[in-house]
Amino acid sequence: MNKIFIFALFAMIFSASLWAGNIDLVTLPSREGVQLTIYNSEDITLVKEWRFITMKKGLNKLQFSWANTLIDPTSVEFRPVEHASEIEVADTTYPGQKPQHLIWNIRSQFEGQVKVEVMYFTSGLSWHMDYVAITNPEDTDMKFEGFVRVTNNSGEEYENAQVRLIVGKINLVEKIAELARRRGLQAPPQPPSEQYDDMEKESIMDAVSKAEAPMKRASGMLSSAPKAVVKEGLSEYFIFTIEGEETVPNGWSKRMRALKADDVKFDIVYRMRSFEYGPRPVRFLIWNNDEKHNLGDSPLPDGRVRIFRDNGRDGLSFLGEKDLNYVPIKAEIEVNIGEDDFVVYKALKMSSKRSNFHFYTSGSSEYVDGWDEEQNWAEEVRNYRDKPIVFELRRIWDGDVDYASEVKTTLFDYRTTEVKFTVPARGKNAIPARVVVHNGSNAKQSRVELKEGK
Repeated sequence: MNKIFIFALFAMIFSASLWAGNIDLVTLPSREGVQLTIYNSEDITLVKEWRFITMKKGLNKLQFSWANTLIDPTSVEFRPVEHASEIEVADTTYPGQKPQHLIWNIRSQFEGQVKVEVMYFTSGLSWHMDYVAITNPEDTDMKFEGFVRVTNNSGEEYENAQVRLIVGKINLVEKIAELARRRGLQAPPQPPSEQYDDMEKESIMDAVSKAEAPMKRASGMLSSAPKAVVKEGLSEYFIFTIEGEETVPNGWSKRMRALKADDVKFDIVYRMRSFEYGPRPVRFLIWNNDEKHNLGDSPLPDGRVRIFRDNGRDGLSFLGEKDLNYVPIKAEIEVNIGEDDFVVYKALKMSSKRSNFHFYTSGSSEYVDGWDEEQNWAEEVRNYRDKPIVFELRRIWDGDVDYASEVKTTLFDYRTTEVKFTVPARGKNAIPARVVVHNGSNAKQSRVELKEGK
């Protein structure tokens, strides 16, 4: 019995050694395709690579290296795209003699070429948006374009990559807390910890996976169409996919067109708010991210918009620039392009008188402890341009104030009056106002109350 066992054991060892001698260590071949999903908020990018590998029946060894890159080795996953039921990863080893390498031991019942997917997280990839708006000489509409600039400092060059950009913020804190509850943990793990990092990656994967179906639908667009950005909405953020493939070299930035809209109508509004913009009126260009303005396909990511004006002589004049925060669909966009010497605002206090005195007595003396001050104001806007302008005036009044004007006035807040009107070309508008300020014991609260104009 013992002899039979020893012989069987010897035979097994001998056959195993012969089998092991036939196992080749294969380095992953070149990529057939790669997809980058770049998420700026956490400096993390999800990379999916596709390669074709020739499998033989039995045990196969595949080597993957991440030397001199920012790839997170703990996130690397291998998945057969074809013949998945016949191929499985037996284990993953990290050979000590080869740092920054791993080896997959793969058992296959299939022999031949198969498509596989390698997925991992990396750092060092980022993106930002630049917008350019060029108005026509008549200042009635504009061309509005957006460009994505992808910067690659990951240590890895990605050739012919499909680039996807996540716009918005995934609430990782909530997602990690939800994962912790699902796993029966009393409290979510705290960074920095291995458990937190694992849950962070899982949360991002879960959020990004929601976009896979719409992105696959979007990939069915005609390849002959010009390059564009496909926008797909998710519950918490948006994904832009740049159609086609782009090579993103390591250490370089790549600029790609994200959107283009012609004949975008806009309004010009002059605003006088000394407490916000200073002592002179400023000019604003205002439009909306909606269909009416030939936009509105998706929210607009954070970025800087620069405004130019076509001077009608094959040249451009720079008007101004502004950093845009995330702009939802239908939201308003406004850009301050500065003061305008052709629009002048003046405010004069024409008269002031006191009345309605309230006295109190202390001993044999009598003192004034309350009174009203009536002020008559003359505000005026002059327009030296050759077409009408829209003008908005806001003023803050301190104290307990009654305000009356012949010009229709509203309250922006409890102590700010607002007037909006049109000033004719090469004309002027006057805004007379009667203001009564209650002082001392006559003042009941700090607010403005609108009265009928007189």
